[in-house]
Amino acid sequence: MASLCPYCKDRELNPTRIEQSLPALGCEHCGGTLLSLVSYRHWRERQPAQDDATADAPIEVKDTPLALQCPKCDRFMSKFRLTADTRNHVDLCVHCDEVWLDNGEWHLIDRLALAGSLTRVFTQPWQLHVRHVEAERRAEERWADRLGDDYDRARELQTWLRDNPNARDVLTYLQQVLDDLPR
Repeated sequence: MASLCPYCKDRELNPTRIEQSLPALGCEHCGGTLLSLVSYRHWRERQPAQDDATADAPIEVKDTPLALQCPKCDRFMSKFRLTADTRNHVDLCVHCDEVWLDNGEWHLIDRLALAGSLTRVFTQPWQLHVRHVEAERRAEERWADRLGDDYDRARELQTWLRDNPNARDVLTYLQQVLDDLPR
């Protein structure tokens, strides 16, 4: 029985290749691809080690915001963020070990130097890290809004304190100065 595209819902998925030796099922209409993690792991074992430090700047790829149903078992697929720098989610059927890649997402994964370690994206530590980085960025944005023009100066002070062996004493002194200010 042919699998139908989880995005288009009425188009058949046909055999294709994401990479030379990485088979998948693709939708000719939307350009999405269904990748078996079994095939991915088999392909990954035969690839040379990749250096994550060579990642290029991410590209913008349209992401499917809707919940998708697995074309193999019809259960809902779970969405996993790739990085804090991209808004894209990769859809995974945890029952079938099938991944849905929207059109262009494999190229994005490759540009992010994640092609050789895609399965890490589906781990709790990876997703917690993505959320942690986003939370830190939101906190910095709130401080920038709150401090206005003084934000850059406060960041300079933070950097200076981080590398200063007397940072605790400096902070104690500054707290004392603050305590002595009229209210």
